[in-house]
Amino acid sequence: MEISYENFISRMFAKADQNSIPLSGAFELTSRCTLDCKMCYIHQNGGNCPSAEKNGEWWVNLAKEARNAGTLLLLLTGGEPMLHPDFEDIYLKCREMGLLVSINTNATLIDDEKVRFFKENPPQRLNITLYGASEETYEALCGNGKAFKKVMSAIKKLKDAGVKIKLNFSITPYNFKDAATIQQWAKDWELPVQPVSYIVPPVRVCGERVRLSPEDAAREHFLWQKRFYGNDMGEFVKTRDLPPDIEDFGECRNPNGDRITCRAGLSSYWVTYDGVMLPCGMIPQPKSEIKAFTDSFKFIREEREKIILPAKCKDCNFKKVCDNCAAVAFAETGSFSEAPEYACKKAQAYAKFAKQIF
Repeated sequence: MEISYENFISRMFAKADQNSIPLSGAFELTSRCTLDCKMCYIHQNGGNCPSAEKNGEWWVNLAKEARNAGTLLLLLTGGEPMLHPDFEDIYLKCREMGLLVSINTNATLIDDEKVRFFKENPPQRLNITLYGASEETYEALCGNGKAFKKVMSAIKKLKDAGVKIKLNFSITPYNFKDAATIQQWAKDWELPVQPVSYIVPPVRVCGERVRLSPEDAAREHFLWQKRFYGNDMGEFVKTRDLPPDIEDFGECRNPNGDRITCRAGLSSYWVTYDGVMLPCGMIPQPKSEIKAFTDSFKFIREEREKIILPAKCKDCNFKKVCDNCAAVAFAETGSFSEAPEYACKKAQAYAKFAKQIF
């Protein structure tokens, strides 16, 4: 029986979860970026390499250790990873090791030469964040209106070259009115697009909390899904298992919360530009300064088991439509065990919108 790539990866993760194998990793090559997006969790615009930024040799050696420990899927991210002076060398050597490498990028540095490079050395996927549908939106949100045309040109050239692309779109007060346009472009271009309606507070830097109110974020997320599912939206909503009485927000009926259930620190990990391992890139702890890959992953793996999620969330009626996870709880409250009010309100608002479908 033929197995699809998606099913193969799912089976791999199931085995990796059972055996605590670091199947998937992210290398945050640099904190620098060509844009200055207001909600960024790193928020370091351009400039010279910070002294703590690791060089190409360090990343390649780490990739070898990670591969030997079981890593197969690798994401190169930043900042803008292509700003790293050794980006191409790191990328090529990771591919040569047999790693399936994807890249997060804002596409502002993808010119004809880079298109040829990726055509000749195709990544598993290029994840391009599209921040808006106009120069005006890019100027307001990213501080660089001219970047818009560069990104649009890069998407077209990469698509024509046959490079596999996925679009990401973070919904903020500066670009939510562009959401329907972005969604239609993705459909016209026959490209997958992933919206992000929950913006994590930038806990790793002193950045701005630039995001919609929880009610508005829920509305935009719901409208995106409504445009996507069309006449099938009602059937989709039924899978959300919404409570019969939408006003019944539930009460805390358990003295203790659940343990962390995602793959962070179990079969996946994140390495920051200055050589620190985290369970995921959205929370600053637990952390381990990397001396040896296996030692750091073992530490992260053990520490994640000590994380207890909010007791209030355990039996919540809105669990299936909520963004809450360990990273969200910590980013919102500074604690893994305290329920994040913003996520609660967003889930409740989404449920009210969804209830109107029936």
